Amino acid sequence: MGPWPGVQGGGAPLLLLLLLAACAPPARPPEAGLSATATVAEIRSGEAPSCNASGAAIHLGGGRFVTAAHVVDGSVQRLRGFCPADRQGQPAITIGVRGTEAPARILRAGRDRVDAGIGQRYFDGEDLAIVAPARPLPGLPAATLCGATPAPGTPALLVTPRRAIRTRLLAPWSDPDRAFGTYLEIPETLAPGESGGAVFVAASGCLAGIVSHRDSDGGPPSTRLVPASTIARFLTP
Repeated sequence: MGPWPGVQGGGAPLLLLLLLAACAPPARPPEAGLSATATVAEIRSGEAPSCNASGAAIHLGGGRFVTAAHVVDGSVQRLRGFCPADRQGQPAITIGVRGTEAPARILRAGRDRVDAGIGQRYFDGEDLAIVAPARPLPGLPAATLCGATPAPGTPALLVTPRRAIRTRLLAPWSDPDRAFGTYLEIPETLAPGESGGAVFVAASGCLAGIVSHRDSDGGPPSTRLVPASTIARFLTP
């Protein structure tokens, strides 16, 4: 068979490839949320295996990390009720980044209250603690807080020391007692050790919130997040 009309030297396959390339959609850039996952570190408080708490801490820049207060403020140890007396106060805290660990201290933590029949809640929804390592750790980029509350249904990435999965944001939920604030939700069931985990908006990579606690109302699985707006307020002196 000879060359296509108007094409010399049998260049039809090349012409076809050029036409297909012109019609192909442009390559999608990587989601910003995937890069944001590099801001997540591991955090642990307490020493004995039965008396420690663990979760995630998110680097905010300047050597500061944000995590869920209940991971580091000693409340997990107190509520378990069987930890040794010398660990009833502030437990030792450790932050880990890519296999390197450093002791850390709390710069600020939210205030909680435990009510019979309800459990532990944090005033203003501030299940938050700002912590800083006592010595340098491998460098991490800093997370960027979302400037506005993402709309329900926004695709997101959940990142904890245990896993990284795609999810979506649900509508905000407010505690019936307004003293305990408002949370975001995601339709996920989280395991122990995932508190403080980050939820990033997939498209922009901004931090929408951090994992606080599981919904225990008996409906579909959901987990509540301290939203970026609460984190921003908490960071303001």
